Amino acid sequence: MGGDIAGKAVVPVIQTGGGFRVPRLGEQRAFTEDELPAVESRVRDMGFYPYRTTQEELEAIGSDHRAIDAIFLRVMEESLERWLALAEERLAGSGVRLYVMTGNDDEPRLRDVLAASPVVTDPEDITVDLGEGFQMVASGWANPTPWNSPREMPEAELEQHLEQLIAPLHDPARAVFNFHVPPIRTPLDRAPVLNASLKPVVKGGAVMMESVGSEAVRRVIERHQPLLALHGHIHESRGATKIGRTVCINPGSEYTEGVLHGALAVLDRRQGLKRYQLTSG
Repeated sequence: MGGDIAGKAVVPVIQTGGGFRVPRLGEQRAFTEDELPAVESRVRDMGFYPYRTTQEELEAIGSDHRAIDAIFLRVMEESLERWLALAEERLAGSGVRLYVMTGNDDEPRLRDVLAASPVVTDPEDITVDLGEGFQMVASGWANPTPWNSPREMPEAELEQHLEQLIAPLHDPARAVFNFHVPPIRTPLDRAPVLNASLKPVVKGGAVMMESVGSEAVRRVIERHQPLLALHGHIHESRGATKIGRTVCINPGSEYTEGVLHGALAVLDRRQGLKRYQLTSG
């Protein structure tokens, strides 16, 4: 799992005398407690976190950004802990190796939650032995974005960071580069053009698109030609392409639809990248 593992917002589920209200869903009626699991599932499928609260608590918090951030971080950690508990239940003793890293949008403290799991390996900042002579290096950092997300760095620093990760590899040509941000000027990095208010620019009824990937990532791929490069970050740009000999894949994301996209790649000691396919379910 290559980053952006946290939700994007907290949605208040407000307890009232007649049930629970969820204004974000656009429904005026109150939900009963029996209906809440389905309602909260809808909220999670939108990429958000349901948060049970009261009108009094909301008014007390008001515009206290520190209190809001503390709640947001707490529900992030609790949600990730639930998913990791499920992973432990499903994978313990199976021999399946699970690698999960944070992306540029994720709070750095979530790495502590990953580190506490007995079934997950956070692949960032280490060289991962995939077996049969294949290695993997990973980075969840991104080049600067309009969103000022928690983990961004200038292109020159990002390139230096990636080179430091690559340096210990036995043979980059037999490696997997698991870099959250895709290389610039490819089908994997096309995102909407944004105006000064961070809204998509529409012309002639169509959303304008541009390349927003990383020059640094493109340069290190061109320089080292790894077997496979795995990316995310740009949810709209699901697909695969090649830079020289390197196959680059972005499975894309439709988290707001409750759809899980992925990619299946088969590595073979003799043939290298034997085959790959994009998956959805």
